[in-house]
Amino acid sequence: MKQKQPHELLIQIYEIISDEEPGEILTSLTDELTQAIVEFHKVKEFKQYKLSDQDVLLIAILWDDQLNSRHPGISPTDLLGRLYSSISDSINDLPVIVKLLNKQVFYTQKKIIKGRVLNYGGGEEVKVEYTKQNLLEHDVSLHRDIVKILLNEFEDIHAETSNPYKNNREFVSDWFSYIEQIEEFSFHSFTQRKYGSTQDESAANDLLKALEWKKRIVNRTKITNKTFPMADVVNEYNLDENENIILMYLLKEEMENNRVDEDDVIKLISADHQEMYQNKSYISEESKLVRNGIVEISENIFFMGNGGSLRISPDITRQIIMKTPINDEERLHQILSGNDIFTLLDPSQTIEDLVLESELKQTITTSLEKYDNIIDDTLNSWGLYNGGTEVVGSVKTNTERGLLMLLHGPPGTGKTFSAGAIANSMGKKLLVTDISKLNSKWVGDSEKNVRRLFTIFERIVRRVDNPPVLLLNEADQFLSKRYENANTSVESMKNAMQNLFLEAFENLKGIMIATTNLRTSMDPAFSRRFHLKLELPKPEATERQKLWKLHLPKTIPGAEKIDTKALATRYKLTGGQIDIIVKNATTEAATRKGKQRKLLQTDLNKYCELEIASTFENNNNRIGFS
Repeated sequence: MKQKQPHELLIQIYEIISDEEPGEILTSLTDELTQAIVEFHKVKEFKQYKLSDQDVLLIAILWDDQLNSRHPGISPTDLLGRLYSSISDSINDLPVIVKLLNKQVFYTQKKIIKGRVLNYGGGEEVKVEYTKQNLLEHDVSLHRDIVKILLNEFEDIHAETSNPYKNNREFVSDWFSYIEQIEEFSFHSFTQRKYGSTQDESAANDLLKALEWKKRIVNRTKITNKTFPMADVVNEYNLDENENIILMYLLKEEMENNRVDEDDVIKLISADHQEMYQNKSYISEESKLVRNGIVEISENIFFMGNGGSLRISPDITRQIIMKTPINDEERLHQILSGNDIFTLLDPSQTIEDLVLESELKQTITTSLEKYDNIIDDTLNSWGLYNGGTEVVGSVKTNTERGLLMLLHGPPGTGKTFSAGAIANSMGKKLLVTDISKLNSKWVGDSEKNVRRLFTIFERIVRRVDNPPVLLLNEADQFLSKRYENANTSVESMKNAMQNLFLEAFENLKGIMIATTNLRTSMDPAFSRRFHLKLELPKPEATERQKLWKLHLPKTIPGAEKIDTKALATRYKLTGGQIDIIVKNATTEAATRKGKQRKLLQTDLNKYCELEIASTFENNNNRIGFS
């Protein structure tokens, strides 16, 4: 015999009891009725509700009402009156109706919501209360989810609740469903969704559905052995429930390419106007989300009455959506992907390649040894240096110490080359940014670029086992002295930029090298923050000859006959200048034909003279008004 559908079993049950007198149904269940109830208990979709025989009878009565009434709904006392002959018994058994309401088997328009919906990680639980007074004033009907089960149209929030998440996609998908339902609830006015009082029907429904999604996520996460990328972000920055909600809301909106206003986010996590005001701290400049670069704020400069727009940081988006990186290369690629202010290099030069005085080389080597764990622990034991640092906003301890180096000297003396050698000697890559990339013509964008620079580098230091060395090239602009009395917007903006750098230097973890040509104009506050300041002077004759030999390999035809000593003695050039001269001279030599296609001493002499003549510091020609 074909198995009857749940709705057919309910119709059968109602037909059996419809001819029975109230008060006799529960006391004398017929074999036919008992069998039908047993069959209904076997329906898989209803097992989670743990229904009693009496519950099934009440459901059957409401199902008949649902099918035959234009306005479904029965007074709770009338519903119980179909089973009891006494009105007193019906009133005494109202807790049965409350139990079915709490299980979301039955539905009524009015209910009291106590607690908060936004407590994913714990805290005060949300409670739905149904008073006897409300039950006497309002009808009950079958919950819409029960009706959808009976019609095989159910969007089963409870489906697979007992199953662990298979992958990150499932996990994020459930979170997006949860966020959508919270968003639906936030569309209601604060009056309609006021906690601790009777809520309107629509607001209460949206809230209860959000609670179901929340419960689903909590239950499935508990039995899942995998740790998904979102959990890494939450744990790394120690995010609370509201921050978690904001994070996933912005992620969802980013995926859908939607613009998000600050007020939309604040209303999402607020229960009333007072909380809206208080919760603005979650997206302020000093908030954990903004300071750590998880959330980016774009000011709306054209409509000053509106708040700024928010977006989740692109690399945080990639971290949550993509698989968790398995090595440093993948982590670096994930964090740096899409960023236009960095260039990642894998330097091949070594300390031995540096054409510097031996004493200066030894100073660099000793400074790098100071960064070694053994030296660091020794200094720590002497009470001079504490290398262990607790990262603000993180539950982890960051063991990467801060080492700030300044390489200064005239242009072309090998500051960038030396930075690469330092990185290579420590087995690290070189992460390069030119300060010119940070400047913007738009008001406020330069400061944001500075924050983004150090936020991304801090994230790299947190997440990468062997973080690269950060190189700030051409740092003259922000190292110069600050304006004591800033009179213009430009001066104020420059001071603001410098304050950002000073703060970043103070808290920086990892290794950073800054290069500048003008140490004499450096602000003393910056000077104090560098652990090591090295001057790379113009090379003497001995170093210049080594540089000529370095830039004239034997692979160049004619290079073996070049008198490098004469060039080094005659021309006081830097390594950068020698590099340019060799490139220009060899380019000219390559244009010749036959036996003349080789580098000559005269070629190098020619371009040495041109280089010296065109150097700004040696150029006495004046341009402009006298």
